[in-house]
Amino acid sequence: MVTKLTSIVLVLSLLSVCNLYAGESVDFNRDIRSILSNNCFHCHGPDDEELQGGLRLDVRESATGESDSGTAIVPGNPDESLLIERILAEDDDERMPPA
Repeated sequence: MVTKLTSIVLVLSLLSVCNLYAGESVDFNRDIRSILSNNCFHCHGPDDEELQGGLRLDVRESATGESDSGTAIVPGNPDESLLIERILAEDDDERMPPA
């Protein structure tokens, strides 16, 4: 239950930032980085020893680039973004962040 609640809060946080700046362009460093830092960077951040799945979410080119699993973030298209799919996944093995 806690993991599902954490996932829901993460998605709502990301969506609320997007809505907040609907009339403006969303800036990764200003709007998104802190959300990812608090929830994702431990495994998908700048520490090469902790990096999981070869995915860095702290670098735009990596976060929006093609990987073996797909594209984590598709700008302007959350339905195609693997990040949203993983946050909302029902399967505990697929859901991010992990318990």
